[in-house]
Amino acid sequence: MNGKTKDPPAFLLAGGRPLNASGAVRLMARAFEGIPSPSVAYVGTANGDSAVFFAMIKSLLTKAGAGRVTPVKLAKNKADVGAAKNILACADIVLLSGGEVEDGMNLLEKRGLIGFIKDMYAGGKRFIGMSAGSIMMGSHWVRWEKPEDDATAELFDCLGIVPAVFDTHAEDEDWKELKTVLRLLGDGSRGYGIPLHGMIGADGRGTLVNLEKTLLTYVNDNGQIRELRN
Repeated sequence: MNGKTKDPPAFLLAGGRPLNASGAVRLMARAFEGIPSPSVAYVGTANGDSAVFFAMIKSLLTKAGAGRVTPVKLAKNKADVGAAKNILACADIVLLSGGEVEDGMNLLEKRGLIGFIKDMYAGGKRFIGMSAGSIMMGSHWVRWEKPEDDATAELFDCLGIVPAVFDTHAEDEDWKELKTVLRLLGDGSRGYGIPLHGMIGADGRGTLVNLEKTLLTYVNDNGQIRELRN
């Protein structure tokens, strides 16, 4: 990034609770740089197209300088996928909102939009992720058949527009889910924790840039998950 790559930028925000509204507005404005009053396509698959989520994020986007913010409605059984594609294609920026990563990916797959989203990114579309949306932009995430039994943990694919594994605002849980992903990926795998209210820039070649707070790096070292420190 920083002018050294032709890949389109992606911005991954951690978000988290409590919400720092003024901080989120500032970070979103930074992600808008170079696109005055951008139109934003809001993807809320991770929260089932929650109207409450949309109203909250739309307010932040508008305060950050966004122009039109349009929800891409995909949760209803009779979702209009053609209309959704048109909204996505016409927007300057696509925002993937927070919620549950697996729910978000399942809906995108069900609507046949994963390849479409990847093609948009490859074609130069700017993306912003928030919380679960940031995780979805990475390569993998984890689910448990039985939440209390780690032996039932398994990986599933995310969008992979940034070829890395991410977790967001999970300090209080000592990044348990991220560490589980790395155990399943095996020796030498690496993943990143974006701290509460943090943000990074990324590109399709895996270049990562700290923009707000320091990204945490974990590696699977012969089965042991450890943090890499500078």
